Amino acid sequence: MRTQLLQAQQWMSQMDLAHAAPLLEQLQGRLNNTADRLLAQALQLGLRLQADASQGDVAQLQTAYELSQQAAALVDDPIVEALALLTLAELQTRLRLHHAALSSLERAQQLCQGAQALALSEQLLAMRGRILAQAGLYEDLLQASEALLARREQLQPGTVHRILNYCATACFYLADEQLAPPGHPLWLRCHSLHTDALQLAESTGLQEDAMLSLLNLAYIDVLAGSTTSCRQYLTRLEGSSENSVWRQIAGASHAMRLTQVLLDWREHADTAHWQPVLALEQELAAAGDKMRFVHEYLLRAIVRFGEAAGDSAAALRSSQRLLSFQRQRLQAVTSTLSRAVDDVFLLQRVRLENEQLARHGGQLEQSLAARNAELQQTLSRLQAEASIRRAAEAALQQANEELEARVLARTASLEQALRTVMQQEKQLALGRMVVGMAHELNTPLGNARMGASVIRDRAVELEQWLQNGPLRRQALSETASSLQQCSSLVDRSLESASLLIQRLKALSRDSEQEMAQDFDVSALLRRLIDHYQGRCSAAGIVIKAQMPAQLAMFGPMQSLHNVVQELLDNAIHHGLKACTDGQLDIELQAGDAEDGSLRLSIQDNGCGIPSEALPRVFDPFFSGRLGSEGAGLGLSVVRTVVEELMLGQIHIESTAGQGTRVTLRLPLR
Repeated sequence: MRTQLLQAQQWMSQMDLAHAAPLLEQLQGRLNNTADRLLAQALQLGLRLQADASQGDVAQLQTAYELSQQAAALVDDPIVEALALLTLAELQTRLRLHHAALSSLERAQQLCQGAQALALSEQLLAMRGRILAQAGLYEDLLQASEALLARREQLQPGTVHRILNYCATACFYLADEQLAPPGHPLWLRCHSLHTDALQLAESTGLQEDAMLSLLNLAYIDVLAGSTTSCRQYLTRLEGSSENSVWRQIAGASHAMRLTQVLLDWREHADTAHWQPVLALEQELAAAGDKMRFVHEYLLRAIVRFGEAAGDSAAALRSSQRLLSFQRQRLQAVTSTLSRAVDDVFLLQRVRLENEQLARHGGQLEQSLAARNAELQQTLSRLQAEASIRRAAEAALQQANEELEARVLARTASLEQALRTVMQQEKQLALGRMVVGMAHELNTPLGNARMGASVIRDRAVELEQWLQNGPLRRQALSETASSLQQCSSLVDRSLESASLLIQRLKALSRDSEQEMAQDFDVSALLRRLIDHYQGRCSAAGIVIKAQMPAQLAMFGPMQSLHNVVQELLDNAIHHGLKACTDGQLDIELQAGDAEDGSLRLSIQDNGCGIPSEALPRVFDPFFSGRLGSEGAGLGLSVVRTVVEELMLGQIHIESTAGQGTRVTLRLPLR
């Protein structure tokens, strides 16, 4: 039975749960030995933890602690206690009791060395590297990993792969905390270690370990800008998300998504590809502590690339959130230090009670002194770590303040530039309006002056005829006809000038507003369609209307009538003027109950509006036929009435040669 249990443990160390789980299930109920039952319980708990990286709570920690106490009471069976301590260390690590976990592993290591269990001893060494990495003791991790890699030929491939991975992790965090450039020695060493780990895993058939190395290399390459190699690694990982390794490695699927969205942005570097990065950050923030380490990777990436993406605000927010996480970790270290010390003392007391039965008093005193020295060293290391974290927090706070000051200065500069541009645009619009108004008023006023001049000349001529003698009937008739024509010219010219001035007044915010009233929009549209039907039929234009039987509205009816009339005139006289098979589509529909608005669209299949003219169609006096046909005020007045009088919206879509679509959205009340 013991051999089969150790075989299951060996498969678990290789992440081969497909073989380990059935074997442990098969052995349940067949174990008569107390030591084997304790070993099986420890392995079952370790199997549940390994199958789901999100597990780990206080109840499981208490169970693992009780198993280690019971195993410590066994006589001459150190392997059971070592494996129980291994499970206990795994739970302590997940609950961030890193120093307690290191203490448990140290005791398990001593037991394995005494029992000559070399394979298990190697597994403990590799796990120690993972705990150091999660605790943030990267310098210690590098030293320990280098010492182990110096004799890598004597270690199992799986153990070597884990050590290479942890060593690369230390290089990665040290480089990322410094925001080191891609060519920095730490990045190069990190990439080299992961490449070495990938080659080792592929050559020895460690499929799950190879997948982990591919994911690590893809993320490092996307940070360094090596998009081609990153894409190759991700391609090799496609379809692997269903593999059990992604369930054993917390956040692996999210880390793969993180690498993908960063790769898309690195390849395109535009706002459209930056938004998924920010969206994933929001998703990870909502996931909580389970995805914390992936979330921190993404926050660091936003800090690193935020300015290049033109999103300094996101970089600043990410820096502040990272600072908040660091503060939380410092608080967690402080709050768990006392519990870690209690755990160490409690385990030590159990060991002392066990050793009192088999060892002399001198050996007991030596063990106690060694444990006290170890605890003192651990406490000193924690104090040094806290000091380093405080210095890092101060440096990060200073960097955040400097970045915020730069953002404020840049914002002020942009606001000043925007005000300058707006002033220039206002002056330009005023100039265009003055020129257009002078041009349009010049023609009718000139005609009026010419007619008045002729009337004056005829009046002088008539007065001379009266003074010189009797008038001839023909001369008097010609003079009367001339005076009539000239007065008609003056009247038409003054009427044109008056109409132009009325349109100009419509552009003013202070113009008199029409009183609102209840009316039927559908009936208003039908009257207008009937009015234009004869003219459109003569021009070969087909009018198609789609509207409800009745649509009540409270508002300025005559203003809406004038707006629709102006839009229909534009469509018929400009859009469909040269069209042989013209079509005019009118669609009216009401919004939902919450919206409380109507939507009216008028679309033709005529000549359309050139793209360079489309942004200016609402400008006063802008017309493609200025001086020959129209004053260029129709759409300008329409927009003023729709947006300022009726509190609605107007939008024009058009492509040259493909027609024009005008959409009105107006409140029903």
